[in-house]
Amino acid sequence: MALVDIHTHSNISPDGNDTPEEMASRAAELGVRRFGLTDHLELDRASDEKWDPAAALKHMRPTYEKLHREYDGRINVYFGVEIGQALHDTAAAEHILAENDFDYVIGSIHRTEHYKNINLISDIEHERRRAIAEHYEEMLSLAEWGKFSILAHMTFILRFTGVDTPSGLVTDKTKRSRAVFETHKPVIDKILQTIISKEIALEVNCSGYRHGLGGPMPSAEFIMRYRELGGRLVTVGSDAHRISDVASGISEGCGLLKELGFSEVCVFEKKEPKFIKI
Repeated sequence: MALVDIHTHSNISPDGNDTPEEMASRAAELGVRRFGLTDHLELDRASDEKWDPAAALKHMRPTYEKLHREYDGRINVYFGVEIGQALHDTAAAEHILAENDFDYVIGSIHRTEHYKNINLISDIEHERRRAIAEHYEEMLSLAEWGKFSILAHMTFILRFTGVDTPSGLVTDKTKRSRAVFETHKPVIDKILQTIISKEIALEVNCSGYRHGLGGPMPSAEFIMRYRELGGRLVTVGSDAHRISDVASGISEGCGLLKELGFSEVCVFEKKEPKFIKI
């Protein structure tokens, strides 16, 4: 299998640990053949005094060009970015997209309107319900906006909260995804149908394995439903923020995709999907 990892973060991101050069070097050591840095631009935190997203953006293109030259012939390096909370400032998001020729853009939701620290959701039933519902409502709006290539980690919120169901609260991290799929299926179907119609890829975010979720984000239920609805564009990424996590879970994620009937994953070059056999 040609190893692919197109969701990674260097210290250009506020939460990254290692340099772009160190991340790429680790990918090369592991035999990754298709690699993309996708450092964060979180548009709801543009005024964060601890991090300057404008300065980060200026580093991205020269960094990509340097890595592309250095690894030419050994690794296909792609120019990516992860834009978080794009609907917080759509004008800024669209300006960034117009001014930069990214190979692909990952669209993600790490926080919502009422939950600015999604890792600190109160352990109260109505708060859990509201947070999850808002997460998927905003994700649907993001999908409808649609100016990105890949929808990231659909079950990200489940790292931080249990799921209330008619049968009771599900706290087991390995069972949360099935529970949220069953209890929020109408909006999940709308999200999946929307990204399929807009030819946006579904990310199989392999960090779920190392975060104790028992599988990728999203889980098999989401991926199967995406395929049932006609989806064929899937990507894989480790979501590594340090060199020790580069390519982590990719083999497991690709193995799951094969079990679910996929024979290819995709990467993007100048926004166009390219298919890689797994």
